[in-house]
Amino acid sequence: MTNAREPDWAYVGRSLLKVLAVTAALWLALVVADRALPLFVETGDERIAQVYGTAARVANPDERMHGYLDRGSLLTTTYTLWGEPRGAGPGEGGTDYEIVEDVFGTVRAPLLDGPSGSLADAIASVEADPDGVSGTAAETSRDIIDGLPRTLDAVAVVDFADSVTAGQLVAFNRRHKICGGEDVSYIYSPSYFDDSGDPPSLNAVVWNRDMANHSWEATTYQCETEPEAALAAYREWVGILDEDDDLHEFGLARGWLAMAAEEGAVYGLVVDRWKLADLRELLDDPVVEAVHLADVAFDLGAE
Repeated sequence: MTNAREPDWAYVGRSLLKVLAVTAALWLALVVADRALPLFVETGDERIAQVYGTAARVANPDERMHGYLDRGSLLTTTYTLWGEPRGAGPGEGGTDYEIVEDVFGTVRAPLLDGPSGSLADAIASVEADPDGVSGTAAETSRDIIDGLPRTLDAVAVVDFADSVTAGQLVAFNRRHKICGGEDVSYIYSPSYFDDSGDPPSLNAVVWNRDMANHSWEATTYQCETEPEAALAAYREWVGILDEDDDLHEFGLARGWLAMAAEEGAVYGLVVDRWKLADLRELLDDPVVEAVHLADVAFDLGAE
């Protein structure tokens, strides 16, 4: 009968220590590489801001968003947006949203798949192929605004009877002494829904040049001629997109954005904290189909 040999516990102990030492060394090397990588290698931070940070703002015009870059890592790149609901009154706090891109190019952006609330409804009212000015729609807008104090601030959508070019919009601005800036965004494409299509729905393309600004410097606008500068900036942004960019989380598609850039038409305006008196004047212009109010509030800071 053969006796089983006793384990060499000293050898087992040494082997276990070696395994633990190698594991710890690999973990330490991974941590060091993760921290040092952004110092020597482009980790995609700039692109995630330019492409996905801007896409989030385009698809979520119901939020006033400001973004900042987090440190890149070996496995993911994160861009964080802070969003404040776009209301007519003072801000009521905000929410942090994270856009995370992994090494395979897949993007996760929870809660950034499109606007919600009354502003979303107002934007959805804008149609790609309207039948021209509807007396009923314009009259309804007048009745609503006339029933409210003209000094109220409003967040609203100015719906055009037909799409207009940038040049026509410049003329519109001059007629009404509108100075395009951070409080005016352009709807280059209405929202889309077709349950037989793929994808079945896409968000409206709402653009302001500040949406592509990821620095702390203020955007310099061009007053009456801002529509031309805005369209040029939008086309420039679409030009940096490529087929590998994953825009699904934002309810957008590269082809959809490119088609709107090529057409260059504006279907409506999203206006932020305008006076009702100024919105009421626009309804007398045949270019305007209706004004859809999303929110109104008194300006408590006015003298």
